[in-house]
Amino acid sequence: TDIQVNIDDIRKLLINPIDRKYKKRFTIKVGQHIKIIHSDEIECFYSENKATYIHTSGNRNYLIDNSLEHWNEQLDPEQFFRVNRTYIVHINSIKDIVSYTNSRLQLKLHNYDEAEIIVSRERVKDFKNWIE
Repeated sequence: TDIQVNIDDIRKLLINPIDRKYKKRFTIKVGQHIKIIHSDEIECFYSENKATYIHTSGNRNYLIDNSLEHWNEQLDPEQFFRVNRTYIVHINSIKDIVSYTNSRLQLKLHNYDEAEIIVSRERVKDFKNWIE
């Protein structure tokens, strides 16, 4: 059989994950203006009423395009972690980690306190490895 090989596909598979470029800047339309937010300014991404938002260290919320699934693929996994279906948090935004019911963890962030952020039970082990 004749198998057609695409060199670019092979290259993508072989690329060292360290060489992968993650999104560091986000552009957000605010009225007639376009605001640039650097990934270090982001405390968390969250989803609410089928929309996705960024919460910044400046304690502001911005509506952004695309889903949490989309952004999860674009973000540096050393900096960001998807703790449950609703939140992706930045490592530097975590102020406190508290044991919670059913072997889960509750996160307290520096500025975001609009809702409880609970690390889902199935992600607790990965989360603990991530924060090490």
